[in-house]
Amino acid sequence: MSNAGRKDDHIRINLEEDVGFHDLTTGFERFRFVHQALPELDLDAVDTSVVLFGKRLSLPILVSSMTGGTGKAGLLNRRLAEAVEHRNLAMGVGSQRIALEDGDTASSFAVRDYAPNALVFANLGAVQLNYGYTVDQCRRAVEMVEADALILHLNPLQEVVQPEGDVRWAGLLSRIEAVCSSLDVPVIAKEVGWGISQRTAKLLIDAGVGAIDVAGAGGTSWSEVEKHRAVTERQRRLAASFREWGIPTAASLAYVLAAREQAGRPELPVFASGGMRGGQDVAKAAALGAELTGLASPFLKRAVVSTQAVVDEIDLLADELRIAMFACGAQDIQGLRHQGVLIEGVSSHVAAAGKPSLQAMPVEPVSFPQREQGIETSPSEPSSGVGLASFAARWLPRVEEEMRSTLSASHPSHATHYAMMQYHMGWADEALQPCTAPSGKRIRPLLCLIACEAVGGNPLDAVSTAAAVEILHNFSLIHDDIEDGDTTRRHRPTLWSLKGVPQAINVGDGMFALAFKALLRAGWSKEDHAASSLKLSQTLAATDRFARMCVALTEGQHLDLSFEERTDVTVSDYLQMIQGKTAALIAGSSALGALLGGADAWLVECLDRFGLNIGLAFQIQDDILGIWGDPAVTGKAAGNDILRRKKSLPLLYTLKHPAAASLIEPLWRDDAGEESLPAILSCLEEVNAKGWTEERLHHHHSEGLRALSDALGSQSESSLLKDLADELLVRRR
Repeated sequence: MSNAGRKDDHIRINLEEDVGFHDLTTGFERFRFVHQALPELDLDAVDTSVVLFGKRLSLPILVSSMTGGTGKAGLLNRRLAEAVEHRNLAMGVGSQRIALEDGDTASSFAVRDYAPNALVFANLGAVQLNYGYTVDQCRRAVEMVEADALILHLNPLQEVVQPEGDVRWAGLLSRIEAVCSSLDVPVIAKEVGWGISQRTAKLLIDAGVGAIDVAGAGGTSWSEVEKHRAVTERQRRLAASFREWGIPTAASLAYVLAAREQAGRPELPVFASGGMRGGQDVAKAAALGAELTGLASPFLKRAVVSTQAVVDEIDLLADELRIAMFACGAQDIQGLRHQGVLIEGVSSHVAAAGKPSLQAMPVEPVSFPQREQGIETSPSEPSSGVGLASFAARWLPRVEEEMRSTLSASHPSHATHYAMMQYHMGWADEALQPCTAPSGKRIRPLLCLIACEAVGGNPLDAVSTAAAVEILHNFSLIHDDIEDGDTTRRHRPTLWSLKGVPQAINVGDGMFALAFKALLRAGWSKEDHAASSLKLSQTLAATDRFARMCVALTEGQHLDLSFEERTDVTVSDYLQMIQGKTAALIAGSSALGALLGGADAWLVECLDRFGLNIGLAFQIQDDILGIWGDPAVTGKAAGNDILRRKKSLPLLYTLKHPAAASLIEPLWRDDAGEESLPAILSCLEEVNAKGWTEERLHHHHSEGLRALSDALGSQSESSLLKDLADELLVRRR
């Protein structure tokens, strides 16, 4: 049978026949949400949006890959695409093999014409890589639909029960790895309805896939679909014998998440599809760790009717998801993942029906990775009694998500530019492939979020601004590394040393502009993009504060660079320099958080003063580590600041002493190397430079806490701002 005939068969059979599992379920019936009779939350405040591959979606829903390649399929794809565009979701097309081999069918996959802004996934059968397909065909599939990612679907069982199926699967993994390393967009590995095991997930992650769709058992049984296509009784019996085969979706989700954790790839998106039917399924999947939930059958049945019927189905799912989140007290998707929101236990009606529980299945043990600590709370609730680590665990993933959205390419031709940003941020390796690398403690966004809450605001309102602050900070680091000639940062090559100065400058400039983009996002409503007068006023004030912070950064950097040529730099000059270069950004983080939390001008000024002094203490601590820090922790050689002839605070204090200055200055003039370090360090020790510098650190720390007390009164002692300030005193990197 032709490819086109097979595709129309699949549509007809799915619509007309009973092709679901009879006994095996998805496993989601085992889970129940803990109902909150006092959710302390308005329904309108529930945020169902997520960010994936740089695009913000209104719902964590994927209109799963279904069809294409025939006239009927083209009509269905058009209606699905129109609905996806209307409601801002993600969408996958069916296998494009037919269009690659018969160009006349390509128009049936032209979903981008109807969904210009949607997150769109191209799709090919992975096994075709064993039948002559290469990266070229994969690239053509992506270009055909202007896709944001490519799905390589895995369907070995379906292939072997098809009369015309492809049965050569040996050696496929290495070919998938080659595609992952060569394609400019992420590769998504997806089963079609029998699930992915932990072992398979680990192999795929190691091969470099950008996401995994578990597509587990419990929905459509594709062996049953093939039974209805069989032309002989033997083929029908063979296909029918596998009707209950597969890993339930909930179990497969657990396996893949465990493999992700084992591989050290917590950022890798995992999708849950396979038998997902309603908004509560979407909520459960999200609560268990899925970034997207894929649904096919509910949308296919509506697409046969009209675009509006698909939109109506989406709206029903959205309402079910939103109400489920509201009733369990979760303001956003991240809030669903708090421990205690979802509980596990086989339902009585399922047990009574004689359906097997997952616990009785002879498969790998099912265990979901530990979800975030903190039970039955909403992200909008005050964090009193919550430690700094818990606050960071709750909110920094939101900031990270916002930054990834901001620093993502909107077109494949720009992918390398943004991949270099992602390398600097610790999200990509030296080959610009996704990875997890050291990325800093995110102190500045933490300050912004905590300050917002400290004055009575909701940290959710400050997430975009916190992301803007961190992006701005990282822009400055890229340029600093160039100007200072540093070749390593966070134990990795700096961007300029890896990709050259011109590209690094351009990447930094891009991040500078994108920081403002993230900042301005805070002032707009998620629903209709219309700014309220209050939000607009806050945004203008925040933009002014942000711009002044940028100017202070450049002023401080100017002084720092000029100090290299001056011999008359004083301690006072140095403190003025770091007030702009380092402290201004930390002060601005605190002030911006307070501003977005609704604080008045006096309160904003107090928290600005708090941040300024903590920033000065922070830089002074860096100066101490730059001379006496442990290289294994700092990633830089001992005495690095001395060898760079950097006029840091301990050196400037030492140079105030004539005897020490007379020994140190000649060494500098003669380009002192490592052999001179012992003599210089001895001079610093003689004048107790380290002790004096530590006293300055404690002075500014105390001044910062005094400003915090002015702002918060007696509550300052229990504030997370104090905890963070104290932690900076004992850091080692």
